[in-house]
Amino acid sequence: MSTRGMKRSRARGVALLALALGLSPALVWAQEAAAAPRQTACTVEGMLEDLRLGLKEGSPAYQRYVRMRLKEAAIAMPPDALRIAVSQERDPVVLEAVGAALATKASNMQKPEILQPLLSRASQDADPGLRAAAVKALRGSPSLEFMAQNGNVVTYEQLVRDSAPEVRQAVAENLVTESAQIYFGHDKNVSELAVKVAAASTDPEVAAKLLGEVSMEAVGHETVEQLNRLLRSEETGMRAAAAKALGGVPGPEAAGARRSLMELFRGDKDPAVRKAALEGLARLGQSSARPLLESLRGVDAAMDPEIDAWLSAMKHNLQEWHLLLREKQRLRK
Repeated sequence: MSTRGMKRSRARGVALLALALGLSPALVWAQEAAAAPRQTACTVEGMLEDLRLGLKEGSPAYQRYVRMRLKEAAIAMPPDALRIAVSQERDPVVLEAVGAALATKASNMQKPEILQPLLSRASQDADPGLRAAAVKALRGSPSLEFMAQNGNVVTYEQLVRDSAPEVRQAVAENLVTESAQIYFGHDKNVSELAVKVAAASTDPEVAAKLLGEVSMEAVGHETVEQLNRLLRSEETGMRAAAAKALGGVPGPEAAGARRSLMELFRGDKDPAVRKAALEGLARLGQSSARPLLESLRGVDAAMDPEIDAWLSAMKHNLQEWHLLLREKQRLRK
């Protein structure tokens, strides 16, 4: 890239960052001048030098900017140079940034095979911090597609079994982000994989995050059956998360999900699980769930105030689930 081209790229990046953050472009330029006072060639090495300095000395806003600038510049960079940088980097923060740039390059070139060094580090690096960084680098990309096109040699079901909690947490964050920000909750493959990964996990927090935050609106019958099996897990958190997930299944699966949740509320003695079952029932029917919730009064007197809160919230006839949930939470502060 020429010096003129590099300046144009930086100017465009500064303008985009300032717009996104609500800052003055002049302020972002000042951060750049302070953190990177010299010009460098628009090569992988030069960009990494700028990145290291920006991550070390820049403000949070400027750190986001240098990461974004590297991803933008990666489109014009030689893929082999990026692959080498990913293979050799020892700083987790820098590895995450250069790995994200490589993922951008792979998507732009439609050559997912160039991600193999990143996938290898995610699964095999001896340093758990570097494994986690390699997983995080895939966030915001169609990572499931990338993994499949690389022969599923590395999968999230494998990575979620990692001994390091930071790797397991990165897996959950990736799937939640991919479902919400790339497919807007509409992708069946991502949702069904999230359930499989949750079932494969021995980390209750990770499983709960996957089941609680990944949309279930597109899952098929087999996945709903898997959620039903998770209702019998020995882990309280897993049972509660599966109950909430059942509340978001598609219409054709709703009747079976209701039966499962009613049985769960009546049979499970754990308050957190019973509370989750009520939430699942409320979500499945919203205002039409009133008779079911009323029928559960007296099963557990301690849960009656929770039932009352749901019934009170439903009186407002709120049509959006997030509004109903917020109203119920307001009533049960």
